[in-house]
Parts: sequence; structure tokens; C-alpha cells
Amino acid sequence: MTSTIVIGGGLGGLVAARGLNAIGHDVTVVEAAERFGGQIQTVEFCGLPVDIGAEAMFLGAPPLKELVTELGLLDAVVGPRAGTSWLHRGRRMTKLPEGVGPTGPTKIMPVLKSGLLGPFALARAGLEPLMARKISQDISVGDFVARRFGRAVADTFVDPLLGNLHAGDIHRLSLHATAPQLRPAAAEGRSILRAARPSGGAGGLPMFATFPQGLQLLIDSLVSDLERRGVGVHANSRVTHLTRENDRWCVHATSGYQYTDRIVLTAGSPAIEELVRPHVPEAADLLASTERATVATILLAYPRETIGRLVRDANGLLLNSTSGRLVKAATFSSQKWEHLDGDDVFVIRASVGRAGSDVLDITDDDHLAKRVHRELAELTDLTSRPVATRVTRWPDAYPQLQVGHLDRMARARSALQGTGLFVGAGSVDGLGLPSVIRSAKALVDAVR
Repeated sequence: MTSTIVIGGGLGGLVAARGLNAIGHDVTVVEAAERFGGQIQTVEFCGLPVDIGAEAMFLGAPPLKELVTELGLLDAVVGPRAGTSWLHRGRRMTKLPEGVGPTGPTKIMPVLKSGLLGPFALARAGLEPLMARKISQDISVGDFVARRFGRAVADTFVDPLLGNLHAGDIHRLSLHATAPQLRPAAAEGRSILRAARPSGGAGGLPMFATFPQGLQLLIDSLVSDLERRGVGVHANSRVTHLTRENDRWCVHATSGYQYTDRIVLTAGSPAIEELVRPHVPEAADLLASTERATVATILLAYPRETIGRLVRDANGLLLNSTSGRLVKAATFSSQKWEHLDGDDVFVIRASVGRAGSDVLDITDDDHLAKRVHRELAELTDLTSRPVATRVTRWPDAYPQLQVGHLDRMARARSALQGTGLFVGAGSVDGLGLPSVIRSAKALVDAVR
């Protein structure tokens, strides 16, 4: 029986371990932190289960829906309340138009009615079917959208949506890596506006969902499932280095050492590069070439009776990267999720931090929470101070999948071929639960 150690107990590592166990490997998972889940973490805040990492699952992605189903959790999912987000542009607050997603609009009329684009920009956006040209090479998602719809669409919609999701610059982020759904339209020169769009959700389920207990339930269920299958799952076990002895690897961790045939590395960077470098420096260099952004999640609880119309009338707020503010987005959690609708407090979750910014390095938690509150009060109709705050930092947690990223990672994997070392999951292939699960499944196929 082939033995495999998975280094990293986030979603990607746990899914990879589950898949490897299913094909007959003797699997052990080691995680440096005291908990499993990586950037999936639910905390109790003012008596409510609030997620401070990933906030929701996209059940429109088959691999994620399949996992939730296999774990017996499908009946437990809950969707958000109906609503959209405010889009802050200049000094205006406008509802995000229907049909606008992270990669731009799929309908012109809602954008026209929103008043967010001027006459020239609207006319230019409407020409998208005529501007469709074949593009085979990887370019930035911002440049692609600008070529198709015009620069105004990229800056007005894609920057605060996709740019915020990746905490990066849309004019550097890779089209192929961050918007793979647009790759066929780019390669074939097909119009995005004319493309047929599915009208349904996720088979009668909410397209975006969570659990009343928070997304930690997904991780806890995965860990329990692995333990039932006989997989060793160990937290508080930081891997310090790897050695090669005869035809086997030895994994040295703070909890001891263990021999294995294969090693799957799904931990965050720079941990992966440090473990790989002594053995395959070329692969380590390629992995280290990915820039990373530090971000933070700030939870704020306000007296419920003080919340005004602007906050109650939407599920969140999005800001452009040129807004000059620290806050890049906020979720009005107590409005968006019914299970977070507390009797006494109203919870808002704000996101800060972008690639290339050092503001989080020079701002302590107290000043950060105060500044976030001040900006939210200026943007909305908040009139009271928060009764509780919580700051969670995610250092170097957002890989910047810039143009050429897929090629660089393919070269890194090629350099590792035949060594028994395999890399993947969020730190290599990008964030988003569906992306992480796809990467984990690809790891299983590679290791087998």
C-alpha cells in the first residue's frame, strides 16, 4: 500500500486526503496550527457564529456541491436573504445592477438604468459583440474586459468585484487563472453578452450558501469523515524539514518524524517553498515567484436599534481600489444571513488589504478597527459606535495569480515530476472553495 503524507489541513489538504484514501493510499494529514480549515474559520462573536475567512459556498460549482452532498450536509445549507450590494463610485452609492458579476456585465439594460456609466461608456459597452476577437495567450482580466467592454466597465465593476475577491490589481491578474470561465469566449472570439446564460441555480438550492453553524461545519465534517476512514489527522504538528532516505521520504515535524512514499504539500506559502527548496530549488523559485497579499477581516457589532436604511436596504458594500479608503468591501452580515440576525446587535464584516499595500503592517488592531468604523460611518448612515470589534489578520494569504501564473505552476510541477513531491490547493492554484477542491482532486489524480 502506498503511503502519503498530506502537509496542510486546510480544505484542499483534507479533500486531497479523502480522495487518496478512497483510492487505497495509507494517508496521514499534518497541520501546523491548532485547528483545521485554513481560511475557513467560524468564531463566536457577540453570541453569533460568524465566518472570518471564506463567507459562503458557491453550490453552482459541481465539485463543491458533490462534496457537501457526500458529507450529508446538503439539507443543512441556508441561502442569503434576497438583496444586492451598494457600489460606491465617486461620491455616489448605487445598487449593483442585475447581471453584473466579477468579470463584468451579462446584461446591458440594468447597467443603463443604474446611471453608473456615462453615455459614451454605455455605447462602448454595448459594442462588446463587435469587439469579440480571438485571444489565445494569457492576458490580464482587466485588459480583456477593457478590450471587450471598454475601460470604464473594467474600472467600475470588475475592479471592486474580482479585484476585491483576489485583493489584487485586475490589470495584473491572469484571465486564465482568475476567470477561467471566460477562457473559451476569449479563445473562440465569442461574445459574452450574446452567450446563453443558465437561468437556474444549483438544482433548487441557493447558489451561494452556508450553514447556520458557519462554514466550520464543513471542515469539522471532513475531519470526522477522515477519522472514520482511518486517516491519521494531526494538528499542532509543524513540519520543519524533509529528508530523502533511500527511496522514501522522511517528514520531520514538531510532533516527531514519519517515513512515507509520497508527500502532498497544500500548506500556505512560504512553507511550501521552504520545504521544497533543498530538494528541487527550481520548483521552489517558481512557487516563490507568486506575489502574496496580506488582508484582514474586521467584525463590528452595533446596537441593532441604531441601524439605518442604507445598511438595512442591502447585503453589503463594494468599493473601487481608487476610493482612497482602507475598506475595500463590507458585508452587512445580520441583514444578509438570517441566522446572524441577532436580537440586540447588528454585525458588519469588513475586508481590508490589497497587494502592494503595507498599511496593515503599520496599523495595530485597535487603530484598524477604529478607522474601519469611521470609514463605514462616512459611507453609510451608521450613527453609533460599535459595542464590540474583532480583527483577524491573514498574512500573505492571498496569492496574486498574475498573467502567466498557470504556466509558471505547470513548470514547477514539471520540475517536481518523479520526486514524489506534489503541490497544490489554494496557496498554489488560487482561492475560492471550488478552485481549492478542483486543485485537490487534480492532486489525487497526479499522485495515483
